[in-house]
Amino acid sequence: MKYNQSNGVINSPAIPSISIMFFVYNLVQTRPVMPDDMAVEYLERLQHIQDSYDHEFYVELWMSALTGLAEECDKTATGEAGGIYALLWKSFVLVKLPSLIEKLELKKSNKNNNLLNFEENKYNCHECVINQLFGFKGLINACNQFVEDDIFQAADITIDILRVCLNRKLVRKEFVNRLLELEYEIDGGDTVGLTAGNILDDPSRQIIDHLVSTATTSFLHQESRVETIFKLMSEWSIKSEVAPLATLCRSLMTIPTLLDIIHLYRHPSEFLSPLERLCNTWTSKTETRESLIQDYENFGTIFLFLISIIDRYEFHKNLKDVLHDEEGFCYKWIRSGSAYDIDSLDPDKSVIARWVSALSDSSQEIPEDLIQVNPRILIELSPTIFKEALKKVATDNIVEVAITSLEPLFTHFLKPHMSYALIGVCQSICDDILFKGKSSLSYKVLNRLILEKTFPNSIIKLIGNKLLSVLNIISENGGSLPSVEDTEISMRYKVLEVATSMLVPDWTNHPAEKLYYRFKIMFKSIIYGGRQKPSLIYEIFLSENYFNNDINTEYEYITNNSGGVTNNLFDEFSWLGPHHLDIELFRNCLEINGPRIFVDLIIEEVLSAGKKGMGIRAAELGASLLTLPIYYTWNEYLHPATLIKIFFVDFLPLILEKKIEMYTQSYSLGIMTLFILMMIRKDTQSVGGVGVSIDEIVDISNSVGGTDDDIIMIDAIMNTTTEEKAGNAEGKSGAKVEDFIKFVLPIFKRESDNIDSKVVQNGTKKIDSKVKSENEPKLINGPAKGFIDGLLIHEDMKMIIPELESLVKK
Repeated sequence: MKYNQSNGVINSPAIPSISIMFFVYNLVQTRPVMPDDMAVEYLERLQHIQDSYDHEFYVELWMSALTGLAEECDKTATGEAGGIYALLWKSFVLVKLPSLIEKLELKKSNKNNNLLNFEENKYNCHECVINQLFGFKGLINACNQFVEDDIFQAADITIDILRVCLNRKLVRKEFVNRLLELEYEIDGGDTVGLTAGNILDDPSRQIIDHLVSTATTSFLHQESRVETIFKLMSEWSIKSEVAPLATLCRSLMTIPTLLDIIHLYRHPSEFLSPLERLCNTWTSKTETRESLIQDYENFGTIFLFLISIIDRYEFHKNLKDVLHDEEGFCYKWIRSGSAYDIDSLDPDKSVIARWVSALSDSSQEIPEDLIQVNPRILIELSPTIFKEALKKVATDNIVEVAITSLEPLFTHFLKPHMSYALIGVCQSICDDILFKGKSSLSYKVLNRLILEKTFPNSIIKLIGNKLLSVLNIISENGGSLPSVEDTEISMRYKVLEVATSMLVPDWTNHPAEKLYYRFKIMFKSIIYGGRQKPSLIYEIFLSENYFNNDINTEYEYITNNSGGVTNNLFDEFSWLGPHHLDIELFRNCLEINGPRIFVDLIIEEVLSAGKKGMGIRAAELGASLLTLPIYYTWNEYLHPATLIKIFFVDFLPLILEKKIEMYTQSYSLGIMTLFILMMIRKDTQSVGGVGVSIDEIVDISNSVGGTDDDIIMIDAIMNTTTEEKAGNAEGKSGAKVEDFIKFVLPIFKRESDNIDSKVVQNGTKKIDSKVKSENEPKLINGPAKGFIDGLLIHEDMKMIIPELESLVKK
């Protein structure tokens, strides 16, 4: 019996399983994305846990992906901020998901002895899936709400799905022709002229731009386009060909969402590694001044591109995940990023004084030896160059006079072959204003640079949040910065205009200021609403009753014939609006509030939902939050293994003994624990016909290109005490089934299992009656009995933990 059909609760395919939905949204929203092999293994284990048939499992996968696409299409069509990811979701629906399904089917075929029957069954399965999927007209129509512009064109998503499924050999040509009512030929491959070899022979800007632009629109060739981009970047980096490489970087930066698409298929480290090597070691071999200046401009473009990827995915928090040379320039610059004290500089950096002098006259050419200084040195020294220049004019009483004196400095640094170095300058000035309370001169310098037409937009995108913080300080405390004029408005406008693509919509303006309130709203909206408009969610959860914990029903329900509950707002042939599943919100809650509060919030919501008959959906979401990484970091406390250990050791025993009021609450906890135990069991038994090792799922090791440069190496970074090793046959840290057996099971055992009498007569233990009464099995026959019943829903649990069955025997 499927656990999501137990307890009278029925899940319809039009409202996908929360665990499947969470998996899909996690792949799209989390960077770095889980590697395909890991994703396929997780899907296998997930299908086995749910005991789903292939047909219904694939329908729910498609439904989850299409719902994400429909949400973004809806935002795009209505002009809401945040609709920029419709392209990413369409790539997931038409490329990533079919690829994962194809790989899942390939694994199944390798385990199937009768390949002929397997092929026939595979076609029948996926054709049935497509037929049912296309019956959800409301959802399909919502996915077709593309705005007609350079990227999005009105089209029928069903045709695209049929094409990709045919190319992946998931459906037959006859099936496609019957639905399309025309003859459709399988695409023969990539278009001529866009292979890596052809572009390497002729790296013109036109063909590079064409490659990048078609990667967003040609979904049948998207994987090959990404592979070509990767090969070009690697080849040009190795050969230090900065001109074509800079052209490629410029082209990629014009479509920021394309970076997200690329990283659906390739880990960012693979992209950054060749760029890191180039930025750390490159020197120009040209001899003429003009060529040298052009080389430095290209280097600056490449450097800013590398920094933009690190900034976009917040890799500065986990820098060693993507940069591998801790002694190299890139790693050190990102770690420090501050202006040097001129008195403490090494002798080879004493050129600062000469730079300040040379830049004091815009009509004069910079001396040849200074021009030949490596651009890495210029990036390091530029904040100090500005710092020293500002010292020289700081004695001027009139700010405008000081700014005029600095004009030559601005003129030189705003030239393309030097402007990339302004990233450190602007960061340093912002810090002076935000943290050191510097005078309006610092702001005037910043304003003068940002409003210049030649100032690189790529730098504005990188420091956009800092600039907005500075502008907010000025708006709120203008008195502390005398002589600041209304130029702040123009500067704010430009920052917002340029940095729109990197400003991800969030719930920061939400009336509930505390993050855990937002967590609760998100959790409840997914559990109770399925798909609801935000206005309804806000109206319910932001009410005074909600914050006073005096709300009894989140939505109206009707009882079905089986005694369960059904959402009366549900219509499987229409689309009722977004799920509002925001992985980033959950991630922020984990990072800011810490793992214990995070686990506590999950348990609180599962228990609350258990009282109202929706505990199964809550259990699925809770288990997904604990077993799927939502935060890729070397901080061991934010890993799934740590979260699960906290759940087993610190929370579950206490909750079951002290806080269970209803059978349905403990049953929900049992389902959640069942999900987790089946995910973390460390074996290689056949799961859904495929051998799976959970070491590679919960303790995910994202090997980059088969190397040991792993994103997450839980077992390598989490210390295990001697006592823990003694109690663990595997001697491994992190999440273990043994933790459950050691800390949770004993609270259910009878007194004969737990009491050791000191009195023995004729070989029989004599137990004091008072001790006996205090240790009667109080949980297995009370409300907490639902916990064991929930665990035993799945047959595998009897093999994983044989002691479970003995607990319920009379």
